[in-house]
Amino acid sequence: MEYEAFLEELDKRLAAYFNEYKEYICCEVGCSYCCEKGDYPLSDIELQYLMKGYILLDNAVKQAVRNNIKNMKKGGVCPFLLNNKCSVYAFRPIICRVHGLAYLCNKNTVKVPYCVNYGKNYAKVYANGEIEINPIKENLDTGFVLSKFNYNEIRNLCDWLR
Repeated sequence: MEYEAFLEELDKRLAAYFNEYKEYICCEVGCSYCCEKGDYPLSDIELQYLMKGYILLDNAVKQAVRNNIKNMKKGGVCPFLLNNKCSVYAFRPIICRVHGLAYLCNKNTVKVPYCVNYGKNYAKVYANGEIEINPIKENLDTGFVLSKFNYNEIRNLCDWLR
């Protein structure tokens, strides 16, 4: 599948970025700040891929995810987060893959990870809305990253699943 090959190349670039900026990144297994509050924008191609991962889950995990979806609110916990771990990690969307990195999304706007507010990623070089280091100069926003694909729209995960 072309999308899977694309993700493989993207993941290589992202791994290099995470390595280059590792002194500013605090991500570790079990940390789930990024999954506990957000809108999780994703495209239809990402949703299809995410559901491919969902189908592979065992029935008990699927039921837990379905229960989470029933209780899902905009700006809330991702329904695929179970016991502080992503149940579909290998199939996660772009926003989840790039989370943790600070990057330029246009000439003047730097996106920093949400967890900077909790003293996590980039917190030691971020204050008063300003970052003291050069961010990644690649736009890692979902729509820009997926620009080579023909996706219909980007919507909040909550809107896709309801």
